[in-house]
Amino acid sequence: MGIRISPLGLGVFLFSLALFNSLTGLAGPLSRLLVLFPFFVVGSSLLQVWYSYMQFGFHQEFSSDHPVRGESIRYHFVIHQEGLLPSCLILCRFSFKGPGLAGINERSVFLGSRESQSWSFSFRCAYRGVYAVGLEHILFKDSLGLFELSYRVEPRMFYVYPELIPLSHSLEYLFTGSGETGTNPGGLQDDVGVFDSVYPLRHGEGGRQIAWKRFAATGIPSALKTARASAQSLRIVLDLRPAPFNKTEEARLLAEDLALSLVFSVLRYMAERGISAELFAGCETGPYLISEMKSFEWLYSRSTNILFTETSLPQAAWEGDKTTLLVSLLPPLSQAGSQEKDFYSIIEQRLRGGYRILFISVPGPEFVLDAQNDALHMAELLPFSPWIPCRVLDTRQGSEGIAHVFE
Repeated sequence: MGIRISPLGLGVFLFSLALFNSLTGLAGPLSRLLVLFPFFVVGSSLLQVWYSYMQFGFHQEFSSDHPVRGESIRYHFVIHQEGLLPSCLILCRFSFKGPGLAGINERSVFLGSRESQSWSFSFRCAYRGVYAVGLEHILFKDSLGLFELSYRVEPRMFYVYPELIPLSHSLEYLFTGSGETGTNPGGLQDDVGVFDSVYPLRHGEGGRQIAWKRFAATGIPSALKTARASAQSLRIVLDLRPAPFNKTEEARLLAEDLALSLVFSVLRYMAERGISAELFAGCETGPYLISEMKSFEWLYSRSTNILFTETSLPQAAWEGDKTTLLVSLLPPLSQAGSQEKDFYSIIEQRLRGGYRILFISVPGPEFVLDAQNDALHMAELLPFSPWIPCRVLDTRQGSEGIAHVFE
């Protein structure tokens, strides 16, 4: 609770006090009462504010305590006066803060004896994030504008997490050949007992295992790519650089939400099947290791704290020997900084090293067609791969685009 005195009202009170004091003796026996009149008026106003504060009550309820992304919530608020005397002016200030919400809403009311007043609002949790909604504080104002008594309330906090999309078994192609694959650039011998795929021979690779049947059938010298017979695993790298081209706040929030929904849908897919995964979310933190549903749920509960505010791409995108899923808001052929690698260089390096990588771009809806053209152009320039290493999530389809991007 806090009380504030209006400087203007205080000035008017002092002026009235001086004026009535100057009339002493001019009204006969009533002169003494005239001097006390300003104190009586001000005291009555203060008592009315205090009485209204002591006799009021309120109740608020929400149609859902655990909203999901895209859900509309109904908010109902009731304020009532329990006293026999009418209240002063009561100003209720409501908070509607969160991704995509307007901010502040106000309602004022005078309540009679044992009277109540109610209001209803609707708001939509359209995006992932933290929402602060509900009564923020109540102001009690006297009729003279001298005093203002404030009663502060903490708004209700809602945590809206990324939407989780069921993924089909089409995701299994990332693990063909069992987890860690490659030609072992360090010079060690691969486990040739696990076949992965066939790729065209490049200059200087004559020592590889020749795919003689493919050579005889096509006339193109090809080699067998093998995989290490190790446990399946996946490295997910989430690029937290913001997209510089989204023209509206809605387009930016939609792209960010779908990128996180994609990442956490894949993580849940992995955890449900007992496949080890590690998440690099930006450059500031180390990897989050996900090996079971318990560790996934722990990370998922903290997903509202992931913000797209960084300026560089995690180095984990082009290091290590695990299969890599790279997710970014930037288009495939975006220009990199002077100290960074662009997406084409990263994908080319991984493919030439024999490691599986899938890059998924999540642009705003107005840039989907441009990003798809970039992805097609990149695919033409990259070395041969048995799968498409660069894809674009169609944000115009909303959550459905997440399932389609892996098909």
